[in-house]
Amino acid sequence: MASDGRAWSTFCLAARVPPLGLLAAVSPLPLTLTRLRAGTGGALASALLAATLLGMVLSPGLALVFLAVLATPVLVLAETVARGRGLRKGCFFAFAVLAAEASAALLFAGPELSSLLLEPLEYLRSPQFLADMRASGLPAERVTDWDEQFAALHRAVEIVYPAAYLIMAALVVLANTALLRLYLAWRDPGWLEDGEFERVRWPLAFAVLFVLAGGMIALPPVRAVGYNVLLVVAFFFALQGLAVVAYYAHRLAGPPLLRTAILLLVLVNPWAPEILALIGLFDTWFDFRRWAEMPPEAHA
Repeated sequence: MASDGRAWSTFCLAARVPPLGLLAAVSPLPLTLTRLRAGTGGALASALLAATLLGMVLSPGLALVFLAVLATPVLVLAETVARGRGLRKGCFFAFAVLAAEASAALLFAGPELSSLLLEPLEYLRSPQFLADMRASGLPAERVTDWDEQFAALHRAVEIVYPAAYLIMAALVVLANTALLRLYLAWRDPGWLEDGEFERVRWPLAFAVLFVLAGGMIALPPVRAVGYNVLLVVAFFFALQGLAVVAYYAHRLAGPPLLRTAILLLVLVNPWAPEILALIGLFDTWFDFRRWAEMPPEAHA
């Protein structure tokens, strides 16, 4: 099991280089197209062939990680879509698979996975790196502020790294789902259900869990658990908030490019995660999307 943890850690090193990490996250996307075009057998054969080549070129451990961490969730996504259950359910099932794998890896190889996230932060506040910053001409107070900020981030990651891995698992699934949706909208829109992601709305239990997690932070014995639960639930509320924004943007009178630009402007806002999470949280009670629905008499 320790070797499995090392394989997971080695694969996740791609996260240190954003372009490489993004490429690795969406690398199994062709398997979804193979499943839709050639059936389950063709997709499984393609996945095994890709893993075999990866094992021959790099290492058997990475081949196993590719099959478990990337190929399996994506194949679950494609299988759900192929059976006519929609992308949203496929996204949910794929995340359930990947979250279970991430939880198992955290259980058996938690320290290694924690070190994987902490190593870059330790380097960015190492004496050598700080000395290089001073040598580059930065004022001493700027270097001190840098050290303090990354020290605080290091302490936070030491606590919430399990939530970080679960959120990364969700982002991997969302990236593949978004690209698959773009492809199908372009080539074969019959697979898609219009507006299914704009209707994302979590049950009231999520809001209750959010409040309970906030209360757990006040209790030292369960404070770490509270922080992790709070971060994961806030992430899902941010997705609900994004669904609300997408719902309104889709109904704007304007070209698709304008609606896409509005969504991008929302996402690049530095406070976007907090704003979207609050919108998603309060949408549980207020149902903001109902205000954009046409009244019944307008359909008559």
